Amino acid sequence: MVNFDQEKMLKPAIIGGLVGMVLDVVCCLGLIVGGAVAAHLYVNSGGVCDYENCGLVGAVSGVIGGVIGSIISYFLYMTIFTAYAHYTPMGMGGSLIFSIIGGIIFGAILGAVGGMLYVLIKNR
Repeated sequence: MVNFDQEKMLKPAIIGGLVGMVLDVVCCLGLIVGGAVAAHLYVNSGGVCDYENCGLVGAVSGVIGGVIGSIISYFLYMTIFTAYAHYTPMGMGGSLIFSIIGGIIFGAILGAVGGMLYVLIKNR
């Protein structure tokens, strides 16, 4: 059973999400690192080091990092398209919505994988 403690999970999830966001703009594997960072901070703040709790805090940090990273990537690509290629793709608003949905889905999956990998490595 998941011991859901909002106070202990929120701050590590936000910090891990920000780390994942910075690395997500470069590569999507940054969300795994952000999930592992969130799990590490959660365990250091007194949380239980098990797959459920660390996976949950990693998933929340992945969603935070994925959504913010997808929005930043969208505006970065729009700037590049319009400035250098003199091209404004039609339907870019729709692609922002799909990018955010993809950030939520893949952020949750990759962040949870990062949190569970942290538990696997820590319990060796």
